[in-house]
Amino acid sequence: MGRAIVADGSAQAKDADPREAFYEQHHRRVAAFIQRRIADPGIAEQVEQQTWAHLMRQWDTLRLPEVVLMRIAWRRIVDIYESNGRTALTLGDEILEAAVERQQLRTKSADTVDPGSTVPSRVDLQRAITALTSRQRQVLTLIGVDRLTRRQVAGLLNIGEETVKTLYGQARTAMRTSPALAGYDQQRATTQEVTR
Repeated sequence: MGRAIVADGSAQAKDADPREAFYEQHHRRVAAFIQRRIADPGIAEQVEQQTWAHLMRQWDTLRLPEVVLMRIAWRRIVDIYESNGRTALTLGDEILEAAVERQQLRTKSADTVDPGSTVPSRVDLQRAITALTSRQRQVLTLIGVDRLTRRQVAGLLNIGEETVKTLYGQARTAMRTSPALAGYDQQRATTQEVTR
């Protein structure tokens, strides 16, 4: 495409490369997706760079690059875990492991943090999450935490978009009604009543 001449006679630069626009639109989301699963920032950055490089090599053949992008990122994350001798990952469960690692790194670097101060709530939340089916955990994590679209989740998990919608609804209902989290709604209500 050359330069376009607009009505007033001035030159307008050609449209931005669609790859650049795609990168601008998705890079924060894919970076967060990776960083939530890999505690080491340097390794997370490497994985992100590898993900984008792999996607760009395939760019001209892709119909739904936003779906393929997340598949590539996930595959790179699995490769990192396997290269470190860790057990195979199930999408949705690895986020708990990375969160624990990140918390351990923070605790080592901050003397003022009481590591036991948030343990009960974390344990209760982990109990509620582990009570979900594997697919519900995956969908809840990918939509609720990673903010992926239903289409992206469906492509990543190889299931239909309606199935994603159903699983997400089931997971949210299960979390709302989980006995492990029963006292937390009462605590929040009491706090709201006090502040009124």
